[in-house]
Amino acid sequence: MTMATAIPELDSYTDYDSFLVDQFDPNTHANSIIHQSAKGELDIATSLSSLSFSIDSLNKQLHDQVTTHYNDLLSQAAGIRELETVLETVKLGLRTLTAFMDRLSFKIKTPFEQIQTYTIQLERLQVTSEVLRRVLRFLYLSKRLEMQMPGGDLELTKAALTLSEVDALLQESDLEGIHVVDNEIKNLETVRGRIVDSADRMLQEGMDAQNQAQVGSALQVFYSLKRLDLKIVAMTSLLSNRLHSQIKQAVDIQSLQKEAKGMSNTTGFVGGGVRRNNGEPSVGAAALWTSILWKRMEKLMDEMYNGCIKIYLLERVLARKRDPLTQISFLEIASNSMDGNMVHRFWQSLSVHLEQELKAAARSSQFLHQAFIDGFPRLLNLLHEFFSRVSVHNASSVSEDVQSPEVVLMLRAIASFESAYKTKTAQRSSHR
Repeated sequence: MTMATAIPELDSYTDYDSFLVDQFDPNTHANSIIHQSAKGELDIATSLSSLSFSIDSLNKQLHDQVTTHYNDLLSQAAGIRELETVLETVKLGLRTLTAFMDRLSFKIKTPFEQIQTYTIQLERLQVTSEVLRRVLRFLYLSKRLEMQMPGGDLELTKAALTLSEVDALLQESDLEGIHVVDNEIKNLETVRGRIVDSADRMLQEGMDAQNQAQVGSALQVFYSLKRLDLKIVAMTSLLSNRLHSQIKQAVDIQSLQKEAKGMSNTTGFVGGGVRRNNGEPSVGAAALWTSILWKRMEKLMDEMYNGCIKIYLLERVLARKRDPLTQISFLEIASNSMDGNMVHRFWQSLSVHLEQELKAAARSSQFLHQAFIDGFPRLLNLLHEFFSRVSVHNASSVSEDVQSPEVVLMLRAIASFESAYKTKTAQRSSHR
């Protein structure tokens, strides 16, 4: 019940609402009365009398309320004292609980923080110990590699294996920023270059000498350095490109002309017997040019033979060498990187280059075109001799009934000259 509702009807005409607002200001209220009095709307004495009456009325009402509810007020006052006692008990319990929590925190929190600190220290010590262990291992391997390098080819595979261990260690560990490691890494790159150069030289010498032991050692070095697949691709490409260049050189009409000119002193043909109008040989020099051409073709077959036996040697050694853990052969690794059989790809490249260069030479020179058609049996015989020599190294034989895919590829390269030769032979037979 609000004060306004508690006012009797006798005082109902008195405006108490203006005194009950939250923003009531006595100064503002007084100024309002004075302002109204100045306008003649209200008398100040009347207002003062009204305020005095209202105050007396409120005092009387308060007295009546206290008198009427005297017992209730006494009981509530006693209840407040009891409540204060309860509150004091609660406060005492809270202080006791706070003290107990402080003691409990000291017994639990402090040891926990200490254990947490010790745990962090232990973890960091373990990490530091592991880093030091790896650094010591790195320095040990570096020292061992330094001792193996002067050993030459005999220690080359061991040095490559040691270097691969160093690479694996650096990949597993973050040793960047450690000065002794950073300084040694620079030296390792120099050593790596020396090992790769030595392995390249050993591989080349082994393939030239058909030495399987040398080739195997070199391949093992590249495998240890995780460069085997790249090296095999590079080696087969090098052999293919070299043979391509030799095929091109063998049937180059300009080169043939220069060689013929160089022999003019012994043959008696001025300028090598070259016609001035088209660079073709004169009638009298055709035999000399033909002789030079077929000598070049014979030499080309020797070069192709050398390239093929190197590829077969490489294939045999790769098939014999295996990964010590997975037992996967090096040949399988090389085949996967080349998307197919290494030897077959080499033969494909050789046949394509042979076909392209022979056809290009025939188009560029009428003499070469006629020489390859008229001398097709000789060209075919050279190829068969070439196949017979190569078959010794790939454990196969060449026959007219059964031909290997390699033979088919090479015969296809000269198929256009075969067709022209058969046509020309048939025409000769029909005119007889």
